[in-house]
Amino acid sequence: FFRRAASLPFESFTMQTSRRSEVAPFIVMDVMESVRKLEAQGRHIIHLEVGQPGTPAPAGARAELKEVLDKDPLGYSVALGIPELRNKIAELYQKWYGVTIDPGRVIV
Repeated sequence: FFRRAASLPFESFTMQTSRRSEVAPFIVMDVMESVRKLEAQGRHIIHLEVGQPGTPAPAGARAELKEVLDKDPLGYSVALGIPELRNKIAELYQKWYGVTIDPGRVIV
């Protein structure tokens, strides 16, 4: 693919316009924006809308993470995502929604 693409004239490539802005925001984002404005006015708000934790991650999880990060360089994952994760996501869509998805179409 890359060799063939490199030999094509620049004019043969077309840019695709992003359509991300067409996706409606989740209602929780509207709620959080309203809350942000109220907090800016000095109102005290107890956050229950998105499950934001009020405590740190469990000590065991933090210790395990520290051990892994101290031992191995962080580095980058595979460009489209770790294959095992992509497979599991496809399996979950089958289990939860009854939809068969090719893991090759899952991008993380």
